[in-house]
Order: sequence, then structure tokens, then C-alpha cells
Amino acid sequence: AALKTYWVWPSVCQAICKIDVSTLEQSAATMSTSQLLNGAAHTVSKLQFPALPRELMDRYKPGQMFQYQSVLPKLPVPPLQQTLAKYLTSVQPLLSADELERTKHIVNEFVQSGGVGEVLQKALVQRAKTQDNWLSDWWLHAAYMGYRLPVVVHSSPAIGYPQQAVPDLDSFAKLAARYILATEKWNLLVQLEAIPPDVYRNKPMCMSQYPLYSCCRIPGAAADTLRRTPIQDSRHIVVIHNEHFYKLDVLYETPTGELAVVPGSHLVEQLKAIVVSDVEPCKFPIGLLTTEHRDTWYQAREKLNKDPVNRASLETIETAQFVVCLDRPHPNLHTGLANQHDSYSTFIANRCLHGSGSRYNSGNRWFDSSIQLVVGKDGGCGTLLEHGSADGPPAVSINVFTLQLMFKYKYDFFSEKCSLDPGLLKPASKLTWNISSQTAQDIENAKKSIDSLVADVDLQTFIFTDFGKNVPKQLKLSPDGFIQNAIQLAYYKLNGKPTAMYESGATRWFKFGRTDTIRSTTNASLSFVKTMCDPTTSTEQKILALQQATHTHTEYTNDAISGTAVDRHLLGLRLLAREAGMETPEIFKDPAYGKSVHFCLSTSQVPVESLPIFLCFGAVVEDGYGVCYNPQEERIYISVSSFRHCPHTDSVLFAKKLTESLREMKNIFKTVQPILSKL
Repeated sequence: AALKTYWVWPSVCQAICKIDVSTLEQSAATMSTSQLLNGAAHTVSKLQFPALPRELMDRYKPGQMFQYQSVLPKLPVPPLQQTLAKYLTSVQPLLSADELERTKHIVNEFVQSGGVGEVLQKALVQRAKTQDNWLSDWWLHAAYMGYRLPVVVHSSPAIGYPQQAVPDLDSFAKLAARYILATEKWNLLVQLEAIPPDVYRNKPMCMSQYPLYSCCRIPGAAADTLRRTPIQDSRHIVVIHNEHFYKLDVLYETPTGELAVVPGSHLVEQLKAIVVSDVEPCKFPIGLLTTEHRDTWYQAREKLNKDPVNRASLETIETAQFVVCLDRPHPNLHTGLANQHDSYSTFIANRCLHGSGSRYNSGNRWFDSSIQLVVGKDGGCGTLLEHGSADGPPAVSINVFTLQLMFKYKYDFFSEKCSLDPGLLKPASKLTWNISSQTAQDIENAKKSIDSLVADVDLQTFIFTDFGKNVPKQLKLSPDGFIQNAIQLAYYKLNGKPTAMYESGATRWFKFGRTDTIRSTTNASLSFVKTMCDPTTSTEQKILALQQATHTHTEYTNDAISGTAVDRHLLGLRLLAREAGMETPEIFKDPAYGKSVHFCLSTSQVPVESLPIFLCFGAVVEDGYGVCYNPQEERIYISVSSFRHCPHTDSVLFAKKLTESLREMKNIFKTVQPILSKL
């Protein structure tokens, strides 16, 4: 029988999940996968199960990925009084006494019987009854598709890898081929639904974000769309070299009718041919257009699309499984930097995030593609994710699989046999463009825009090596809460005041779940940073303040991942009022609300225990920081971003203060925890 693959639009939800995995096994086993995904299926050709290391064969089994999907709970609507009580508590550390009293009055007006809040709440409850997820469409539009700033820096996160040795063209082509083949194996496992379902605290998690491949963001007049292409129509990748675009088939049909991955030797041959054929940069780097403001890019694409040659090239790019960027080397990156890890990782993080400008590799991208593999001729590699299609964890899973296959298992991709005569495999074909004078000017404008943005981005990465999760765990403190409070302490030291702080909290316990906001700035965290900065406070007071701050953070984290946080609920009420043509409720015009969502600290924890990789993203406000961290047992990989044009931010200085804060927080326990002296 033909295998089936499922194309599920990623969306956002959060709900209280009380289902234990052990109670689902029997019921889920009696359901077909199409039933579990509400029938969202396309029949495709048979897919050949990819060859894997022996150690992984038992882990990946066809048909298991969505086995819990239909039994995940729906997104609830939290009680209005409960949400508003949490909201008032969350804004308190950001407001003066007078401001807080004004906000309390506004909230009381909003929540009174028969008031606007009650009307909107009833409408939201009704909406929730008719949908699996009352928020998913709204969130996809509000957070991503309707967002009009460039996706580069402002939306798309990147991941930097350890540097690889590439002394010549052959080693470079083989490195790129290995990345492609590992990524394609993961793609086939996803298509075969062979990925084991994620489980957290013995509860199943939604897997709808895992079909990341063959997905491309398409610019629109007022909002973008996500285009997903079934695998039978997406058997190719797009390779970009020196801003020239190539179509390269990575799946072929075997004599038995199965789709299988092309042999590694064929990929190496084609990649070498691509590199040799275009030694000079493209005169018109068309990929730069995807770095533009979304409305500007939409207008430029409309012009391109009028020409049938351009339209065919766009079709090839937008239906590709993923994009591979063969980057030219940067003169400042050399082998010696490998021994200066922070310098190297900062360089690669910038390359992967934005391409380092039009002079280097920003035009060697298609930023609308859901997945881009970046492979530099200097050995600097990584991945870029278009954020509308998925959040960090699914993308990180691809990277973990790829890197472990290549370096942990040292898999030999080039020994696999091909059941087809290699001479019958298609060579790479170059995409062509008819560039009008208008499009040429659009490209020139895009050069100026991206170069200005790249010059403005202050992105730094570093490894904190004093300790990792081990110290907070020995102190019986949440490692994430410990780091979150260290970030706040660093900010307070630099600015003398607290700020609204966002941490991404995964809500994938729930159907189509993505994230909600962990409001990390609390009364307890403010008390902690003040206590730490007060030379008159005792060690015992500092310890008690940190314990309370991390405990409070853990409580709010549990609220966020359980669907009972503040931000998504309030967003739903605000969007309902807008759709109904109502005047914006006073609660959303209150300066307190504006302060509470102006996240000068936008943060995310992306734990990958055994791999030295960095995930990075841009700050979400002009006067803020983007902080991402990968906490491991004995070290923490950290990235910090900000904008240079803001006189109040400095990523290098913030990184120094964060390092200082982490050390101070450990040191306060030395007198009462002798065990720490051994760490």
C-alpha cells in the first residue's frame, strides 16, 4: 500500500494537559494516522526507508509520529478573573505606585459584570467550542504572516555549528553532501512519520511542526502565506553559489517505484560542478530581495512574476525541500580562529543569521525558505529557520540528528548503494532570470537595506565555562530560573531599573501548540536584583531572594506551558474586539500594557546537551536585547544581540555583565554550601 504523508499547518495553542502517555497507548494504536490528523493527508509514492546506523534503527519506526495527535486536548480559555489577577501581578514591578493604582482601576472596569471584558470573554469561550485551537489562525497571522519587517534578523533564528576543515574543493563538496544527505534522511523519516513522539513529564507533545520541509513563505500585499508542497512535487533542493541558483534532485524513483535518496557520489559530483561553473558573483543577486521589508518584497516579486522565465524559477525555489547555501569564505575567518572559539562562533552566528551583508553572503540566501543549510568554504556552517513555519525545538531536532549522524556515529554516506544507473540521474540545472531595469533597481535598494541592517546588528556569542546546570541543580534551584535571574541582574546593573522580559515557553502539550510568554520579570526577581546590588544586604538575604525568584519563575513557567499564562489570552480578547469593530478596550490603551509587552529582554532556552551549537536571533525591540542560551551540564553557550544605533545597548558589555552576574550568584552560596568550593 502507498505510504501517506501529512501536511499540517503549524499553529499555536496552549491547554492544560492531564493525559498520561501510558493511558493513550491502547486507544491510539486502534486509530489510523489519517484519523489522528483529522484526515489531512496526501497519498504519495512509496518512500524508501533511509539507511541508518544500527544504533538508531530501533528508534525510528514508520507511523508513530502522530500517534497521539487526535487525543491532545483543545486550547482552553482561562477564567478572565484569573488572567487579570496574574496580569496585575506581572506589571507591578514595572510601574510606580500611582501607575499601578490607575491600572487596577482600568482592570476592574474591564472585568466588571456586563462590561467589555465579560462580553469578549463569552465570545472567546464560544469560539473555543467550535475550533480545535481558538488562537492558531490569529497567532500565525499576528506573530508571523502579518509581520511586515524583514524576516532576516527580526524574525528568523539561526544555528551555528563547530568549524570543519575544508582544505580543498573535494572536501568542501563532500562536507556539503554529508549535510544534505543527513538532512534528507531526516526528511524521509518525517514523511514516513517515523520520528518518535516527543514526551515531556510523561505527557505527549504535538508534532505538527515537524514537517518543516517543502515549505516556503510567500510575500503578500498585507500578509504573507505559507506554501507547502507534497513530496511527489518536491523531489529537489535549491543550491545557491555566488548568488546563482540551481535545482538539484535529491530523490529518484527506484525500479520498484520507491522514492529514494540519490547517492552521495552523485551529490559530490554535482556540487563540485556548481562551484566550478560560477566562479564570479552573480551580477543581479536576486536572493537579496528576500531580505527586504515584506511589502517591498511583495511588490518586487509581483514584477518578477510577470515574466514566465522568472515565474518558473520562483516556482522551483518555492517548491524545493530546502535550500543549500554554498558560501564564499570570509577573509577574516581562518584556521587560527578555531582556537578562539568565542570569536569564531560570533562570526558564524552572524553569517548564519544575516549573511554578513551584500559583499559577502546575504545575497546567497532565500530567506523565505523554511530551512536553509549554510556551508562555508572556510568550514563555517549552520542552519537558518524561517520562524513562521516552526519554533526552535523541531528545527534543533534536525540539527541534532544531522550532527550526531555525521560526527557521533561517523556515518559513511558514500558507501550506500544506488539501485539506479548513476548515469540516469539528473544533473543540476541552473535557474535563469530576466532582470528588468525595475528589478535591477529593487536589488540595488535591497543591497543598501541589508547592509544597513547588518552594520546595525551587534551579535555576540560566548561560552560560559565556570559551570552549567550542575551548580543550580546542586543548590536545588531550576537551572532555567537561575539563568533567567542572572540575565535580569545583568540588565539591572547596566540600567538601574527592571524591564519587561520575555521567555518562550513551549505549549506543545496541546494540539498545534507552539509557545506562550513566560513573564520573567516579577516582584520576586526585582527584589532579588535589588538585594544583589545592595552592599548592605547579608549573604543569607541574597540566597533567600534568589530562591524565591527562581521559585516564582518556575511557577509562571508552569502556567505558560499549561495554557494559563497572560499574553495569549489577552491577545485573543484584543483581536476579538478588533474583529467586532469595537473601540480598543481601555486595558490595551493603558501605558502599563504597553510597558509589559515592550520586551527589552527577549530570551529563549534551547537545551542541546552534547553538541557545541549556538542558536541566535535578533532583539525584538530597538532598545532591547535578544538572549539565547544552551545550558549544558558544565557550561552554557550564550548569544546576545542588540542594535548598535541604540545608545543604551551594548552586546559585548551585556555579555560581560551576564558573566559577572552568574559568578556572583554562585559565590553567594560558598559560605553556606562548602560543596561549591569543589566545583
